[in-house]
Amino acid sequence: ASFKKKLDRTNEKWRRYSRNTETIIIYGPPVTSTTAAQFLLYDVFMTYEVPFEIITDNGKHFSSSLYESLLKLTKCCYIKTTPYNPQANGQCERHNATLVPNLVALSNQSRSNWDDKLVATTFNYNATRHDSTGYTPLELMFARQPRFLADFSSSTTSICHNIPQYHHTMTKFIEHAKIAASLNNLRHQQSSKQRYDRYRSNPQYSVGQLVLIRNRDPHINKFSPRFVGPYTIINHLHDKTYIVHNDSSGHQAQVPVHDIRTIN
Repeated sequence: ASFKKKLDRTNEKWRRYSRNTETIIIYGPPVTSTTAAQFLLYDVFMTYEVPFEIITDNGKHFSSSLYESLLKLTKCCYIKTTPYNPQANGQCERHNATLVPNLVALSNQSRSNWDDKLVATTFNYNATRHDSTGYTPLELMFARQPRFLADFSSSTTSICHNIPQYHHTMTKFIEHAKIAASLNNLRHQQSSKQRYDRYRSNPQYSVGQLVLIRNRDPHINKFSPRFVGPYTIINHLHDKTYIVHNDSSGHQAQVPVHDIRTIN
């Protein structure tokens, strides 16, 4: 889940396996926790179903008691990304990187009609084959090839009136597509990991170790230190995330591994 601020509060949700994208424009005042909770309830839960898990950033509208209570009530696993670590929700961030250039290309010179192009841009994305799965998001979402306006004038278009036969065909397609998409996705991930790891180290830190963390002060300037500290690692959440604490200021933070440096 993400709110794209530069496009006037566009809210987006993703179905992770299929990569199918839903984009909705929210007009009016800045996004509030009530707006986020209403969108989740009416446009997601009551349109599709309650998902097993939801991943969001740490925006205030996602951190409210109202939003968290709704997820707790529906027993939906709620995962927040590590602050300043958008890679934790990579599918969402990659789609943002695809969505904005497409909207810019289709919008007028003043970019004032981007909202009129959002539906077409979203459909184009969902109807395009995804490299990592080998299928279009619409195929994996609805278990059939997406149809276009030109298809209705074609004599090859067929309609199945036999419900049991249709159910059998769709079940077989889903089984085949799930296996094929999973294998394609695994190969794509392995290939991406090999490229990513080629010139990168894999630092490991231990609890109790003194480290520096990246300076995230919003008022930082060119003369400010890039890393500040010392901080003590007090917890190792998993391979890429640590909890650190500064004894002097009492500041405690959850930090991704690439924002940590050892003290020489």
